[in-house]
Amino acid sequence: MIKKKIVIILITSMVMMSSLTACQKSGDKAEDGAGQTKKAVEETTDEIIVEREASDTEQEAIPQENNASLEFLTDSPEYQACAEYEDFCEGYDTDLAILEQVGNEPVDPEYEYIAYICYSPEMEKKIDEICEKYSLSKLSGFQIAYDYSELCDKAEIGDFCIRASENVKQTVLSSYLYDGAFLMDGNATLAGSSIDEVSYQFARVVKGYFTTAYLDFGGLAGYSVREYTTKRGEKAFFAVGADTSAYIIVEREKSFIVINVHGDMSDIIDVNDERLELLADAFDFTAIP
Repeated sequence: MIKKKIVIILITSMVMMSSLTACQKSGDKAEDGAGQTKKAVEETTDEIIVEREASDTEQEAIPQENNASLEFLTDSPEYQACAEYEDFCEGYDTDLAILEQVGNEPVDPEYEYIAYICYSPEMEKKIDEICEKYSLSKLSGFQIAYDYSELCDKAEIGDFCIRASENVKQTVLSSYLYDGAFLMDGNATLAGSSIDEVSYQFARVVKGYFTTAYLDFGGLAGYSVREYTTKRGEKAFFAVGADTSAYIIVEREKSFIVINVHGDMSDIIDVNDERLELLADAFDFTAIP
């Protein structure tokens, strides 16, 4: 912008100097020169303004890297409900005195709050308040899936895990679910520019339900975020924190998908890391509504 202002001043000065020279030669010519000068200045200025506007437009068109937004997640009632319960738990029973009184007695599988960190009437009350505030339902119907096919059947989803492809080999280890929401542990071998062994947790959060375990990020404000389009054309977001925590996040019509990356990829510090792309491409997110 500064350079362009200087150019305008220099061009205007040159035109004015020419005009002054013309004035010295002839009074009649001076009037013509003054008119020509005014016209020249207006035309030159108009050209420069057009050039500047075109340049500004070109600058705005340049894609910005690593500044994608996760507002679709953080603005959701599911995320905000989870964050509120985290804040409550951080300030509750800080000396664990209440938990010690409760002890380690087995929890009844039919317990209404079994899907949550909950061991007192105060915590139950807070969960009910949050569900009412954000119009969410509590999770229920705890089930263990003993293999991958059983998980897909019970969650009523398609075959989303590509266990063998050109650059990725995957193994599903274990999984459990509530009302279609599930957490699956897995391992993957990525063969890109290098070979890496990866462990991960793949979570599906069903919209409309209060979920805490799968959206427990501890805050995303300090994360670098990048949007990525998978080989199947699905939009995914990579989020990498300063502590090398890394997530792959996808929004579907009825779900949020969160992949928490562990294992040898704990050294990730850049959202442009090739390994995040390889892992994202190892799932068919369209199989999950």
